[in-house]
Amino acid sequence: MTRLVITALFALLASSCAASRPIPVATVIPPNFSIPPDYELQDVRELPQDFGRLSSAVTSLDKACQESLLSEFRRKYYAPWSVSPQLSDLPRSILTMKEHAGRDWYGENRRKVPRKILDQLLANSDLEHFPAMNSRAIAIVPTSMRVLPTADPFLVKADDFPFDELQNAGLKMNEPIRVLHFSADGVWAFAETADANGWVPMRDIGFIRESMAAEWAKKDQIVIVEDFAPIRESREHLAFRAKAGTLFPLAGESEDAFEVSVAVQSVNNGVREITVRVPKASARRFPLELSTETATLIGNQLIGKPYGWGELFQGRDCSALMRDFFLPFGIWLPRGSYNQIHSGRYISLSGLNNSEKERFIREKGVPFLTLLHMNGHIMLYAGSVGEKALIFHSLWKVKVKDREGQDLIQVVGKSIISTLTPGSELPLANGTLLEKIGSMLVLRDRCGVPR
Repeated sequence: MTRLVITALFALLASSCAASRPIPVATVIPPNFSIPPDYELQDVRELPQDFGRLSSAVTSLDKACQESLLSEFRRKYYAPWSVSPQLSDLPRSILTMKEHAGRDWYGENRRKVPRKILDQLLANSDLEHFPAMNSRAIAIVPTSMRVLPTADPFLVKADDFPFDELQNAGLKMNEPIRVLHFSADGVWAFAETADANGWVPMRDIGFIRESMAAEWAKKDQIVIVEDFAPIRESREHLAFRAKAGTLFPLAGESEDAFEVSVAVQSVNNGVREITVRVPKASARRFPLELSTETATLIGNQLIGKPYGWGELFQGRDCSALMRDFFLPFGIWLPRGSYNQIHSGRYISLSGLNNSEKERFIREKGVPFLTLLHMNGHIMLYAGSVGEKALIFHSLWKVKVKDREGQDLIQVVGKSIISTLTPGSELPLANGTLLEKIGSMLVLRDRCGVPR
């Protein structure tokens, strides 16, 4: 994107502050310069992008609370294998597919998607017979769930990349799913999890026998704690990278490695089980106990990772970051920021001014167990430094004004630790996050509450 000249270039402070030091006040430097495309927000430069350097200790969960949250997690995670009725709102899914096929879109070539292509996609969805089946299945590789049966991106505007509006959610390797339909050409399957659905390439999934699914659901598990840990098995020509939060049934253990069960494709789109060694440096027994050490372990694997709309390219948007942070601890979060803040009894922050709001968050929020929400964005409260609350979140952009008063996008594009006012050293076009945050949810308050 061409960058216009803006009103000021702001000081890049030379030293990195320790967690206990007060945060410097953003200072405007008079001369007019362009902000470089790779400009780092002052918060990112000044705050330690390291969970181990945050001063707030993690509040551990008592045993009863952890067991309650873990029970909920297992029920939700395995719902596609244990619940016979569809988990999805299928009439709404049909309507969404039709609406997407009826709109104007831009493609990867920055030109409008031809109407003929849209009609073909809708026809390939075979909605006249939808849903045509109800079968247990499993993701055999990391993959994506799409609104329509195509891997091509659909963009609202020609320059809207990476906001592919067909990208619904990501699936991790070994994740339970339920298949409800095939595309007319047999290349795609419409699948669902407990909280998402969409079209998945048939090559990325396999159907699992009821007995195998029941056995896997009862097994002890390990969880990947090294983001994009390599998973290899030479005899099966298996070579993938597993995101942090990927679960594997435990099959055995040696001094330096776990032996885990992995599903690979078999005849007639079925799966068979193989055993793969995963180094203990890459995994832990599931679930982890929430502590300062384990929060640092997981947080530092996720910090600085690229933003990924709907987990596009195996990245993480704001809600995917929250899911993957809490998953190793056996704490379930649904997909989507709205659903996450409504996964418990949230506290409204409306009616508070900025200083009252920040003080309330610092006084009532539990570091690393509290979600903060504004329309379209969710964040994790990570304690405070001085009088400032800190948050961990995946942030795509801040909007700034150029010298003529026009809005520009300053891309952040990754997960960061920041204050509630990231980019406040810039001429922000639509205010700070602090002004927009409207609610908070302390996750331990969900313990024992039916959902």
